Amino acid sequence: MSFHSESTDGYLETEVLTATPQKLQLMMINGAIRFAYQAQQLHEQKEPEEAWDRLTRCREIIAQILCNMKPDGSELLRSVAGIYLFLFQELSDLHAANDYSRLEGVLRVLNEERETWEELCRIMPDAPERPSEAEREITSSDAEEIMSSLDVNEEDTPTRSRSSYGYDSGSDYYSGGGSGISFDA
Repeated sequence: MSFHSESTDGYLETEVLTATPQKLQLMMINGAIRFAYQAQQLHEQKEPEEAWDRLTRCREIIAQILCNMKPDGSELLRSVAGIYLFLFQELSDLHAANDYSRLEGVLRVLNEERETWEELCRIMPDAPERPSEAEREITSSDAEEIMSSLDVNEEDTPTRSRSSYGYDSGSDYYSGGGSGISFDA
């Protein structure tokens, strides 16, 4: 028995350490589904403490997925984060209301997420390439360094009106349909 447990743990550890990011996401979703099903069964068997333990573990996985999302401001990220926020809230609410029938909805969403990530793993079996040093994300300290390296004399640059950058100092709105950048606050 001990041998089986150690070999299973070793296999799982190897699988996690060698998994692609998309495979890790799929593994987390599978874990959340497993704990949700266990919570549902334990609740039906009138074992509320054990059911709550499994529900908590499911919620922890959902929270971990949320924490691992890297904010990039995209609409896709906001939508996906909204799904996981809904799941987290639903898991919290269903326990408070002692309405484990709501787990059916949670499981439907999680199963759909699993199908999505399974398809992604089929389409993209390898880990995505990391951005090169030149493509890495620019931080505020990088921006300061870049700006200081652009030691440009104003006399050497052509004069452009402020409105060509999308900001007209004489108006109360940004012109150009949102195009351009302004650092005015």
